[in-house]
Amino acid sequence: MNSQLKCIQCGKIYPPDIRLRLCECGSPLLLAHQIEGLRMRGSELRTIIESRPLGVWRYLELLPKAVGEPVSLGEGGTYLQRAERLGRELGLRNLYLKNETMNPTGSFLDRGSTIEVTMALHSDVRCLECISRGNLAASLAAYAVKAGIPCRVYVLPGAEQAKILQALAYDAELIYSSRRFNHLGDGHLVEPYNPFFLDGLKTSTLEILEQLDWNPPDAIFITMGTGSNLTATWKALNEAESLGLIKGNLPRLYGVQASGCAPIVEAFKKGLDEIEPKKDCKMIFPDISEPSPILGSIVLKAIRSSGGSAIMVEEDEILESIKLLAKTEGILAEPAAAASIAALRIAVNDGLIDRSEKVVCMITGSGLKDPASIRELFKLSYPKHVRVSGTKLKILKLLSERSMYGYELWKALKITYGLEFKLPTIYQHLSELLRMGLIVSKPPERGLGRRMVRKYHLTESGRKVLADSLNREP
Repeated sequence: MNSQLKCIQCGKIYPPDIRLRLCECGSPLLLAHQIEGLRMRGSELRTIIESRPLGVWRYLELLPKAVGEPVSLGEGGTYLQRAERLGRELGLRNLYLKNETMNPTGSFLDRGSTIEVTMALHSDVRCLECISRGNLAASLAAYAVKAGIPCRVYVLPGAEQAKILQALAYDAELIYSSRRFNHLGDGHLVEPYNPFFLDGLKTSTLEILEQLDWNPPDAIFITMGTGSNLTATWKALNEAESLGLIKGNLPRLYGVQASGCAPIVEAFKKGLDEIEPKKDCKMIFPDISEPSPILGSIVLKAIRSSGGSAIMVEEDEILESIKLLAKTEGILAEPAAAASIAALRIAVNDGLIDRSEKVVCMITGSGLKDPASIRELFKLSYPKHVRVSGTKLKILKLLSERSMYGYELWKALKITYGLEFKLPTIYQHLSELLRMGLIVSKPPERGLGRRMVRKYHLTESGRKVLADSLNREP
């Protein structure tokens, strides 16, 4: 197989060099593969692919040729889940979820990292670098340490702490700045739109096709930041069609962005072929908040040529979709991933999707990587879903009458209910009720014995849970 780099704008051809990311004209490059010696029907190529173990490197004929063993953590081969319960909620009979949370670092970007880092290792790259607010930092750092290559992460303002700490755990060097990084180090810069990285991302779509017996779905919903995942999907579909791998028509592509930063959606609605960069983007969900997506023009072309659309979703719609996905299908997604579910609901209600069509939503990252959003959801859910009993219920009853110190509660439980505990046991119950959001405490103050003591109060959520629990008592 021969590969070459081709400019998406002017068509200029370059050799397949890992260090090349952009054309002289400033546009991104894509890898173009010419398969030699494989003059076969699509069925024969399918047989070869299906004979290999699951994972990104299963699709060797459609990937850049690596010299030596791949740098792999077991990425790819993720589950395509038939979402029957979620489908009933949305009124769809054939809904599927591509669960990319199952990748080694919890996001779809691991697919790109395995290709990029493998090619970098065999190209004598001495250091890997990325500019990131989240998932890219974690993914690249993991694969870099596996390859034994130093990794440097330039952390942008608004970075998601859990993901940056994940990169730190993988021994990455973190460099923070409140300003734009104009001068980077001497390492190989990895961006989501790097041509080799994109070739790794496209394997998610190849897996979807294979998991559906090479019969494409009618529609695929994909969240967008730089537009890398949708570009990779479009590339995979075109390559699979040209090689005769698939049996039906190509699916419609639906790109999704959050309302706080949606330059691709806005350009699509205006009928533009180029993106107008946004200056006032709200970085609520950093992984899908890119003010000037470099792949914007190719994403617009991909969406339009597929007959799809670009959809904008609101913050509350995204958060509601996290809850809906978790309670119907058992998948905890981060906001940037759950946005695809929010967009699907809009598309169904607007008549863009027929209820009998086969639809796939890409769930690109795990909710465990964004604990702040999950905490928000729990705050909203506790009054409805949490019940308490035993000692905790008695503590809430006492606090509903007046605020108390821990020592006061210890005495009140003994006097009112005849319960005798060691004092640390009471504080353990209080700690758990605090985490549940059912009580709060004010800053410590000096008590009668001149010791610092803390007074506990019932929250509004605590009052609702108390009332609900009392109503359910026999």
